[in-house]
Amino acid sequence: MDIISEATTGLKGNTNSTDTVKKGKLREACAGFEALMLKQILTLAHQSVPKGGLIDGGYGEEMFQSIHDDQIAQKMAGSKGLGFGEMLYRQLSQAHVPPSSTSKEK
Repeated sequence: MDIISEATTGLKGNTNSTDTVKKGKLREACAGFEALMLKQILTLAHQSVPKGGLIDGGYGEEMFQSIHDDQIAQKMAGSKGLGFGEMLYRQLSQAHVPPSSTSKEK
């Protein structure tokens, strides 16, 4: 399962009949971006913890931690916990709205 497809499940619920294909793709891209940002944050947070002690996990622990970070990021982005993807979607979709017919030049 890929991090972007899992993360978009939470935002896919927001689509309605007026969403176009472009808006759907934008929504998926924003959710995927949020998931990737969250994974990076989690990875950096784990790297900041000093390692040491009696048992060192080595490569196996690093691999498990990476997979765990992927899953946590997917769940966080999919459940709209931070709302970063939705906020990005709203901002980008407003930036590409064609001018309305009511604001004609005089």
